[in-house]
Amino acid sequence: MRALIYFPIIHSPEDLGTLDKAVSDLRTDKQTDNYLAAVEHFWVMIETTIENFGLDYTSLKLYQDGLPVCGKEQEIVADVAESGSKNYKLLQTLMQKGAVLMGTESPELLLQEHALATKLLQPGKATESSLEAAQALLNKRDEYIAQRIDKTLQDNEMAMLFLGLMHNIETKLPKDIVLIQPLGKRIS
Repeated sequence: MRALIYFPIIHSPEDLGTLDKAVSDLRTDKQTDNYLAAVEHFWVMIETTIENFGLDYTSLKLYQDGLPVCGKEQEIVADVAESGSKNYKLLQTLMQKGAVLMGTESPELLLQEHALATKLLQPGKATESSLEAAQALLNKRDEYIAQRIDKTLQDNEMAMLFLGLMHNIETKLPKDIVLIQPLGKRIS
């Protein structure tokens, strides 16, 4: 049996990297305050949930939205954690307890998405066809992530997946992986 604990996540400004400014420019000050409070509360809830599992972290694999398969995964996590990301700080904590970090995404697809997101965040650039292209690219990323998990999560292993709310990976995972969703199912 293979098991995957799946946490749909809310990205913090630190997680968005160079896209944060363009995204935050779309919000009012009140929306920004509400968003930051929601992000803070959300990550406290995830940390508490994980602590209450009582897991053996030495047999746990970690998969992360936006983390490329590149051989520099730990350095990326350290850099983003240092910027203040709760998500990446949690990954560091879990790794310190013995969990194994796994590169999760195709670097090529991530670069494509970054270029498309940069374009879409410019005023007047979000067209119906570009939004459809963004959804198709997200779908390709989800397929890659599911295949990556299938190839690297062995029988009798457990993993955690931290993946943004817009993803839809549940139906793409192999049927022999037991999907555990401690925060409930993602709303489609």
